[in-house]
Amino acid sequence: MNFMEKYDKLVSIAYFIQSEKTGSLDNFAKRCEIEKRTLSNLIDTLRQFTGRNGAEIRYNRDRKTYYFDPPGKFTNFEFKEK
Repeated sequence: MNFMEKYDKLVSIAYFIQSEKTGSLDNFAKRCEIEKRTLSNLIDTLRQFTGRNGAEIRYNRDRKTYYFDPPGKFTNFEFKEK
């Protein structure tokens, strides 16, 4: 995966997380058309960027979705709180 493909995947993943409609890791990986391990690594990359701005990416087992805490938006490799 080249840089632009990775960037596009990160943006797509962030959008799904922001929408809080990811499903389980298995379902999320299928939706993103990537392997589960690759998705996990990309989520970890997003966590590094959001963490710099005081936000976390969490998973809600009851709702089966990843989400930003506090709610916000990931843009231009920055997380901005709503």
